[in-house]
Amino acid sequence: MQLHISPSMRSITISRSASIGNNINSVTNGSIDLMKIKVAARHISYRTIFHTFLLLAFLFPFLFILTALVTLEGVDKCSSLDCLGRRIGPGFLRRSDDSGRLFGDFYKILNQVSTEKLPDGLLLPDSFDQLVSGLKSKQYDVKTFAFMLRGTMEKFEREIKESKFSELLNKHFAASAIPKGIHCLSLRLTDEYSSNAHARKQLPSPELLPLLSDNSYHHFVLSTDNILAASVVVTSTVQSSLIPEKIVFHIITDKKTYAGMHSWFALNPIPAIIEVKGLHQFDWLTRENVPVLEAVENHKGIRDYYHGNHIVGSNLSETTPHKFASKLQARSPRYISLLNHIRIYLPEMFPNLNKAVFLDDDIVVQRDLSPLWDIDLKGKVNGAVETCKGEDTWVMSKRFRNYFNFSHPLIAKNLDPNECAWAYGMNIFDLRAWRKKNIRDIYHFWLKEVIILSQT
Repeated sequence: MQLHISPSMRSITISRSASIGNNINSVTNGSIDLMKIKVAARHISYRTIFHTFLLLAFLFPFLFILTALVTLEGVDKCSSLDCLGRRIGPGFLRRSDDSGRLFGDFYKILNQVSTEKLPDGLLLPDSFDQLVSGLKSKQYDVKTFAFMLRGTMEKFEREIKESKFSELLNKHFAASAIPKGIHCLSLRLTDEYSSNAHARKQLPSPELLPLLSDNSYHHFVLSTDNILAASVVVTSTVQSSLIPEKIVFHIITDKKTYAGMHSWFALNPIPAIIEVKGLHQFDWLTRENVPVLEAVENHKGIRDYYHGNHIVGSNLSETTPHKFASKLQARSPRYISLLNHIRIYLPEMFPNLNKAVFLDDDIVVQRDLSPLWDIDLKGKVNGAVETCKGEDTWVMSKRFRNYFNFSHPLIAKNLDPNECAWAYGMNIFDLRAWRKKNIRDIYHFWLKEVIILSQT
């Protein structure tokens, strides 16, 4: 058996040697052709094959790099060209991509469980790890998993909301309570008042007494039972003033704090005129002249509203932390303290003064306030900063509807809920206009109406 390939690579012949005496026409050169195969013409040259292999050797490293990028970046996030092929490939190859269908089915199940009641006895995980381990061990179906996901989210939302309410309550209690250090300071100063003659010296000194009613001076009124806060307000006002020698401070406090407050300013002199007076030193300040005293002492509903439990009766699930904080602020016990209402009686307390600036005890003065006395109030009683216009939506969003119960017809008839409220921290009062418009009697009228409203 012999195999013959032509030099042109176009034919292949298979033959065997011829035996003696055989008379076969196909014998050629002593051999018999068994098979002859013709090969088609060659169209690809060796050079073309060489160049092809060379090109593939050049492209293979880049294909390897692209594959690595897809693996590292992920199909959905990568920016390489191969991602495009992987995204549109299933369409060209007519293969279905099940991810979109699965997501659509899961979305339908989520919509379904959002309107249904959570199953009884459904144990919700406390963390993501517990959720994953529960899925592995119990093999929940998709609907049960959706219920667990919804229940877990609602549980975390409630916990976050309750934490926010607790934070607001703690802030409220911290702001309304008296720290131990300040309480002890008041006790030590009271003891100093009884044992130290310098702590009992007259404020101001006798030669300065006429200046307490001199309208050429700048008169500030501060009503507080917080000694340290009073010191901050007075000191910052004097230090910020360009003419501190023109400042007269009238500090009003209650009976229990009077000795300590007097001791502080007597033992720590300030380059301004300081007067400290207690409510018990005003003879006209009686229950008959000041109805708020009788209202606070006798009306149990008012006492319970401000001093009672602020959580009882409140549905925390139907309110927001912002509204809850506003209610806590509005129900602070300081609002029924006589020291808070004493500003209504400034014209009677200082009958010889024409103008005064009333300051709260929670402010720090950072600039000269002397220009306030140059403001022409044009017959108005009060000059203050509005709290309904400004970038701070928490502070500068207060209107009458935030303070009054407009569900009552009497209030709805006489007040506008959209009227802008004003800040109490710094008010300049025209005491002459105050006396002329009889603001005190108007205040007493509305105070009685409020008491009547609360009893009905």
